[in-house]
Amino acid sequence: MNRRSLLVAAGAVGLTTAVGGAAAAIAADAPEAGRKPRPMLTWELVGGFVPAGWTMLRAPRLVAYDDGLLIADATRRLRISGAEVRSLRNHATTVLRDPANARRRPGAPIVADVPSTVITARDNGRKYSASFEGLEETRRDRAYPPPAYALLDHLTQLRDRVNRAGTQWQPEAVRVVTTLIDAAQPTTATLRPWPQGVPVPQFRKDEFVVRMDLRDRQARALIRAVPHPDLSQWPVFRLPDGRRAQLNWRYLLPHE
Repeated sequence: MNRRSLLVAAGAVGLTTAVGGAAAAIAADAPEAGRKPRPMLTWELVGGFVPAGWTMLRAPRLVAYDDGLLIADATRRLRISGAEVRSLRNHATTVLRDPANARRRPGAPIVADVPSTVITARDNGRKYSASFEGLEETRRDRAYPPPAYALLDHLTQLRDRVNRAGTQWQPEAVRVVTTLIDAAQPTTATLRPWPQGVPVPQFRKDEFVVRMDLRDRQARALIRAVPHPDLSQWPVFRLPDGRRAQLNWRYLLPHE
């Protein structure tokens, strides 16, 4: 990523639910827009010291839907039984509805620049969400109550199972993030013309990162141009106005 992107606030991606660093939030769901399925559970990492473009592309570690579909990292999918869905929902809502489970232990060490784990679950029209700063990094220090780590273990086991036994998740829908490169910044990457059939990102004044969701023909054009996305390698393209930009992408989830 370029230096300017690194200076953009890495935590600029907002949450749809207000969740405090040590508080669980409970709110009624708004009516679902359109026909997109609503996730029953999401497990995400937010914030941390990472480039803004990387943050905007970071997929949830695990998403679960009411029909039993699990998607890990927006790359693999697996369907589980109704009984497993009910077990997951019950476990998650039991932990998340109790604000005490998201409170750090007084005196627990704070690890700088780590992401927060945000877990959200829905049940009977209610939404439960909690944010845990550095949950995985502070496990040895028992910074949070045991139920928080038990839920993390449950989600980790499911994610590992999806990645091990699931099939590829490859819809014709992608999220692409483009970042401008400073004119004076040298680069050794091969410079390519902007991909044909892919919309040109529109950067507003003083804006250096743009996110676009593409579907169908536009998504296929992007995938042809960059067939193997790799967050450690951002291909460089020349925009029609002559500026240089680098981009990367991931597959969209059903609810996005």
